[in-house]
Amino acid sequence: MRGRIDAMAPRRRPKKVRVDFRQNRQVRRRQDDWTQRYRAGEPDLIDTEAVESVRAKGELSRRRTILVDEADRPLVDEALWRPGLVTKVHGLFCYVRDSAGQTWECTVRRVVRTLLIQTRTPVTVGDRVWFSDHSEEVGGRPVGVIERVEPRTSRLSRQVRGCREQTIVANADQLLALVSVAQPRLTPHLLDRFIVAALKGGLRPVLCFNKMDLLDDVPVIETREDRPLRMTAMDVIAEFQRLGYRCLCTSAVTGQGLDELREVLRDHTTVLSGQSGVGKSTLLNALQPGLNLPTRPVSRENEKGRHTTTLAELIPLDFGGYVVDTPGIRAFELWAVQPGELEAYFQEFVPHVPQCRFKSCTHRQEEGCAVVAAVERGAISERRYYSYLKMFSELQAAGDSR
Repeated sequence: MRGRIDAMAPRRRPKKVRVDFRQNRQVRRRQDDWTQRYRAGEPDLIDTEAVESVRAKGELSRRRTILVDEADRPLVDEALWRPGLVTKVHGLFCYVRDSAGQTWECTVRRVVRTLLIQTRTPVTVGDRVWFSDHSEEVGGRPVGVIERVEPRTSRLSRQVRGCREQTIVANADQLLALVSVAQPRLTPHLLDRFIVAALKGGLRPVLCFNKMDLLDDVPVIETREDRPLRMTAMDVIAEFQRLGYRCLCTSAVTGQGLDELREVLRDHTTVLSGQSGVGKSTLLNALQPGLNLPTRPVSRENEKGRHTTTLAELIPLDFGGYVVDTPGIRAFELWAVQPGELEAYFQEFVPHVPQCRFKSCTHRQEEGCAVVAAVERGAISERRYYSYLKMFSELQAAGDSR
């Protein structure tokens, strides 16, 4: 009965959109040098009337019309395509694994790339795509062209130079934010940023504190610049646990927490992200022997990690699920988070926000702010509140500069 109803339902007509042609960046050769050529004594000058041409100008000549569906995806015959999953992106090439487990080297159809650039969502690791088979043209080598990218269910994005979005991973269901308790030093504010980015992108945040074998050598952490606020690594872990976040304590050297980490990763698609040198690749090698991911020691001079993972890559786990190993970062700038919505991502603020005197309260200097009052009586962590203020100021400054 349903099939009959679906067959009788009127089909929606495709929508027309205008997209840009590829820009011609070559410098045009001048054609108005007739006087110079005449003075130079050139005997034969071509009659301009015989070769005169009309060049198109304006927006219409720089765009073309294509047909798209309701989700603005190009309409092409899906019967000729293969479904796949993007496992790695290297320059202009995307490596796509099909349903049979074979990896294809694919480029992206220009009209698709143009649409994605316009919406600032380039093809990235984790994208579900449809691609056409072009292996016959290259002697049977698995080569294809991505024809369409399916809508994303989640994403982890950050802001990069030029105020542009960099989507690191798509369609994952949880983010494993990895930090080390030492070498490099623990940075609680970075964890707060990861939590906000995960919640904004529709992922569940999980916090992992690595290198627990170095815990005895951890100095006191100072988390404020204007007035020192000293905490230990265990204080930071306990603070996030009180907020209800899943916290794991691991060590690839001693094996601490590896079994618990396997259970967290099992049957999930997990983004593994953190600073350079916190031990992401080392931890994955310990979880699944045989991966042999490259690792490098932390610099003794500045305790900063050295980049070993250069590309995000989707790795299947033998015990079930996938993990995306991402390149180490030095900074993580939030993307598409407005200053006014930041309070929603600090869950301990939420019960107090309705009690603020002003609806537009930013919880900084307003009179009658219930959040500030909660900080003063110890109901909200002073460190977390300072982290909120720092993020709010940065988001506000970024918005003013655009």
